[in-house]
Amino acid sequence: MDQPCLSESNLALPAQRPRPWGRASATGLALAALLALSACGGGGGGGATNPDGSTLAGSGSEPPAQPAVANRPSQQDAARMLIQATFGATSVDDIGALRVEGFERWLWNQFNTPAMSHTGYLDAQRTRNEKNRATEEMSYEAVWQQWLTGPDQLRARVSFALGQIVVISNVAPDLRPYAMSSYLDMLNRNAFGNYRTLLKDVTLHPAMGYYLNMMKSEKDDPAQGIHPNENYAREVLQLFSIGLVELNPDGSAKLGSDGKPIPTYGEAEVKGFAKAFSGWTFASQDPAKPSQFQKGDENLDSNWTTPMRAFASKHSPEAKKLLGSTTLPAGQTPEKDLEDAIDVIFNHPNVGPFIGRQLIQRLVTSNPSRAYIARVTAVFNNNGAGVRGDLKSVVQAILLDPEARAPAAGGSYGKQREPVIRFANYLRALGARSSSGINAIHYLDSTDDGLGQSPLLAPSVFNFFSPNFRQPGAVAKAGLYAPEFQITTETSVVGSLNFFANLIHNGGYGWDDNRMVLNTKPLEALAGDPGALVARLDALFFGYQMGSSTRERLTRMLAAMPGGSDYQRKERVQAALIVTAMSPDYVIQK
Repeated sequence: MDQPCLSESNLALPAQRPRPWGRASATGLALAALLALSACGGGGGGGATNPDGSTLAGSGSEPPAQPAVANRPSQQDAARMLIQATFGATSVDDIGALRVEGFERWLWNQFNTPAMSHTGYLDAQRTRNEKNRATEEMSYEAVWQQWLTGPDQLRARVSFALGQIVVISNVAPDLRPYAMSSYLDMLNRNAFGNYRTLLKDVTLHPAMGYYLNMMKSEKDDPAQGIHPNENYAREVLQLFSIGLVELNPDGSAKLGSDGKPIPTYGEAEVKGFAKAFSGWTFASQDPAKPSQFQKGDENLDSNWTTPMRAFASKHSPEAKKLLGSTTLPAGQTPEKDLEDAIDVIFNHPNVGPFIGRQLIQRLVTSNPSRAYIARVTAVFNNNGAGVRGDLKSVVQAILLDPEARAPAAGGSYGKQREPVIRFANYLRALGARSSSGINAIHYLDSTDDGLGQSPLLAPSVFNFFSPNFRQPGAVAKAGLYAPEFQITTETSVVGSLNFFANLIHNGGYGWDDNRMVLNTKPLEALAGDPGALVARLDALFFGYQMGSSTRERLTRMLAAMPGGSDYQRKERVQAALIVTAMSPDYVIQK
């Protein structure tokens, strides 16, 4: 997808705190880089094939065999897989190793790699606080620890993608650290599990219960003006499962006899689900004591890591209309109503195309073809063993689909790399390390001097951007979607340039022992030869898809800079990295 001209987005983001740069901004290098980007560049293509009917890569006790030398994926396609399925290569050796290992074996290994524990990170780090309490900053650090150093890269990417669908946010801020970190552990646990299990775990997680007001939602009491809260009921339908209109398996809207899309639900169904989900509160509370329902110690960490508990006395007892012709009978327990409600949602035919399309968007391309969505929907509906909702199979289908591995040339394929993923890519590719072994990456959501995006700090349950956002101009006229461009404005582009310029010029991010220090020595060793340096940048950042115009501009810029001394070669590397950060053929994933 060619990068269109930028315009102001309609998504307001909150102001944010100062950023931890060690020194002043690298304005000279930043301006030089901006001048180098006065024109646009493009990318390339490449690919392998998709196995049809093959055994799921993550199943079985033995990994799939490595491919024969003649069947190894190309350099470009191996690099593309790492861009789609990880937070970026740490060296060219990663790309070579993936070629030898093959995609199926690599997936098997990733599916079977244990997840990093976010709550375990809080347990280990809370002693840094004088009151022995975990802080919200520690929850953010845990995210980046997994992204930057965790071996469970695919799980981390899929968990991040799921977290942009089933959103919680501390933007208020009022979520406790263990609430956020336990929620992310839950997403990690379910990333390769079943979507029905994920839906139930999301529904009963106290972080979601608190965020969308299902916690302490109780049955009707007209005398007290009390009614079941409808917030979670509405969002679990609209955002987490089926969407607003009936869908065909290929993601297109079903039309009624009037030619208009058919709604999936109405107010009666929202009220029915709200009643089905009523009667849940903190796990520490005693159902035998109804007066405890609206109470609970929010400073008790286990209240945020344990699924909510049901109070039958606070649950709506009447019949409840759900989707289609389904009505739950009166008098069921809160546990039974919740199980039935989750089943009704999970078995709706919309879930496959609705969730599958968004996972494709997060990993591969903003505008998957109808056929691509339909193939992923088919796997969601049946993984080949009669199981519906198997996310492991879905992830494999997305990443091994022909459109992911051998995309056709054209303007509709690709996506903008999310700002935080670009930042993670830089830190990984440049071997960023701190002396403490941890990081100080906390608040990145400022558009002025940050990235306009930060984990766990979305402005609302609608995430930072909508999967259906269309950038005004050429993209909208072409009928294409560009979700990440909803947070791409003139302000954020300049802010991002400053952010990366500061990162590169100052040689790292953070402060004191937690400062992530970049290791640019391997690039500096190549900087005497502009062509060699550009080739290495092409591998690490562009996935061997650097456009000819970008290559020419970078090479010409470097050749014009003196490179005889160590300091001069370092300046060459810094300038090249800033240009890379803002190059359209790096920003746009192909």
